[in-house]
Formats: sequence, structure tokens, C-alpha cells
Amino acid sequence: MTIYSEANVTSLTRSLIGEATAKFWTDDEITLYINAAMATIGAKFFYVLYPRYKTFADGAVTSGTATVDLPDNCQKIGKVEVKETKKQLRFIEEDEASEYTNWGDGEPVAWSFKGGAIWLLPTPDITDTDYLQIWYMEYMDAVTDFPEELRPLIAVEAAILARTKDEDVTPDLLALQKRLSDSAWDSLSITQIQEPSVARGFTLASIYTSQTEDD
Repeated sequence: MTIYSEANVTSLTRSLIGEATAKFWTDDEITLYINAAMATIGAKFFYVLYPRYKTFADGAVTSGTATVDLPDNCQKIGKVEVKETKKQLRFIEEDEASEYTNWGDGEPVAWSFKGGAIWLLPTPDITDTDYLQIWYMEYMDAVTDFPEELRPLIAVEAAILARTKDEDVTPDLLALQKRLSDSAWDSLSITQIQEPSVARGFTLASIYTSQTEDD
């Protein structure tokens, strides 16, 4: 069930600034404030949103070409791996790139960024339309892209931006921002609830037997 639709968030924003219909703040301005608020919250909460909203795309490699385009609407990359083997390529900073550039073309083992694209090191010596699997998160550019916990906070952030226009960001609005932010962190920081947590290769029975034998 959707609690906060896009229209609800717009209404809440206008309620927080005390102007139900456009007068001092136009509808276009409110839309801009909400868009800016979504960008701010998407960046702030990225690390707790990524586990839930991550996705992946195939990446094509071309022999002799070192770069691969980012997936469409990509905000941040989580990892890059070889699709067939699931071998993860190591992310490196530019200071390490020189260690790989003199290898000659071959199987990529690392990646970095170059010109807004994925830079593979060493340069691939094969052509394959789905050689890579790129894990990433898309930009959230609609209110309904966000989980319910963050939608009221979008309205508060938008209201703060609106209030900045008339230099009247009030303490109660900032207090509400903190309260909603803390609540969202508490809810979203746990990606799942499962009981019990058992390491791979073990079963509850084996753990229980081991404990009773030790006793």
C-alpha cells in the first residue's frame, strides 16, 4: 500500500511552508525543490538504499578498447565482475593504474574510472557482448522510487529549500528533519530480518550437537 504518493509529498511540502496553493512559491519552484530534495536524500542514504535497490547490467567488451560505458541512469557502481565466472575485478585508484598499463592486452583484472566510463585494466584482448556484469544503483528520480520511510523526509527537505527563499528556515523544521532522518536510518539500516544466522556449510543441528558435546 502506498502511503505517500507524489501528490501527497507535494501537499505535505506546501503544508510545511504554510501555502496550500501557489502564491509566493510557484508550482514549478515546489517541483524543483522536491527534485533537489530527492537528489540530496538519494546521496545521503545511498549506503542503506544500495542493498535493497541494486541491480545489474551486462557490459560488452571490445578487443583493444579499454573503456566500457556506464549503465543507463547509473548513480554508483557496487562492483564489476566477469559474468561467466563471477570473478570480481578489483577497483583501483589512478596511482595504481601504471602497474597494469604495461602488461599489454589481456584478461581484465582491475577497473577504475576514466572519462565517465569504466576503465578496464589491462585492455581486453577479446570481444564479447556480455563479458561483464556491472552491479549498480540507478538514480531515484521519482518520489515513488524511494521507500516509504524517506518520502516524508523529501517533503521536509523541499520545505527547507523553499523556506531558504524567504530566509525563514525555522528550528522546528530542522528538528523535524532530524527526527525523520533518524527514523529512516533506524528502519533502513537493516536490510532483512532472518533468524537464525548460520554460516555457510553449517546447519543448526551440527551447531547444537557441537555445543552439547562441549558441555
